[in-house]
Amino acid sequence: MSRPLAVRRFTLVAVTLPAVLVAVALAVQVLALPALPDPVAIHWGASGSPDGFGPAWIVPVLTAAIGFGLPLVIAASALAGLRRGDRGTTYRLLGAVALAVSTMMCVLGTWTLVMQAGLLEAADGPSAIPAVLCSFGAAIAAFVAGWFAQPDGPYRVTVLAAPGRKPDTDSRGPWQQRTTLSRGAIMILVGAIALLVLMTLVTALTSGGAAPAWAVVLLIAVTVLAVVVVVSSIAFHVRVDDDGLSVTSVVGLPRVHIALADIARAEAVLVSPMGEFGGWGLRWAPGSGFGVVLRTGPGIRVTRTNGKIFTITVDDAETGAALLDGLAARARAAG
Repeated sequence: MSRPLAVRRFTLVAVTLPAVLVAVALAVQVLALPALPDPVAIHWGASGSPDGFGPAWIVPVLTAAIGFGLPLVIAASALAGLRRGDRGTTYRLLGAVALAVSTMMCVLGTWTLVMQAGLLEAADGPSAIPAVLCSFGAAIAAFVAGWFAQPDGPYRVTVLAAPGRKPDTDSRGPWQQRTTLSRGAIMILVGAIALLVLMTLVTALTSGGAAPAWAVVLLIAVTVLAVVVVVSSIAFHVRVDDDGLSVTSVVGLPRVHIALADIARAEAVLVSPMGEFGGWGLRWAPGSGFGVVLRTGPGIRVTRTNGKIFTITVDDAETGAALLDGLAARARAAG
């Protein structure tokens, strides 16, 4: 049985083409190594002149790690959902981004390395501005090609239970669950953070003072912030009672509370993190609103009286949604 067109095209754009590009780039870079000065230029100033130097092997390592490592992380986060039948603009966007990043890294890394071949001193090398401009241009072209190479499949929300179905008309709660980030999502996020840490270490260790101190500090701060965000999003407590819906991280923050008076409707839906929200954790997406999205599967979708939407993925979502919808209806009737 052949795979669906969306899966085949995404695999081509996000995995196969980046793999080919990186293989070609690495071959060219390795062939150029004997003719390169030692050290080579690895950083250029605003004028395009080289101002930072390091060992030549850094460029092939970064080309492979970013040019193929990042597309692999993207593919790992998206392919399972596509194979399951999920669709959405996010998948198309991710495939195009994977190809664009790989193209930019391969063109930039190879160009800036090969242009130093035959030099006695890397400091005498030409400007890197043409390489930067061409790599960005190639990335934009790759993004457009990757976007149009994939079919357009809109995401459709699957409702698991109609609002208003109450397991016990007299029930007032509380209903409580604990929801955790799926193992696959944790592995993908760890892989993404590992790439960020690698970039931070390479920048800090090889800049040779060329990179401004604030830039290195900023990159380190972003890495630390990413780790904090992931840790605080691993697990949440979910509670439905007379006060409404409460969703609280196991570390205390972040926390979301929606009062019964603010709830127009609550329903159980099937949630696709990638298709609907573009990933896991604390998410926002046009048309889907804000969500605490930790896994694929059932979730409670709350439509507020102001039209805003909130979604939380959680087990036994039908019971929780039915209770929350019933309590909200009772509150509106009482008011």
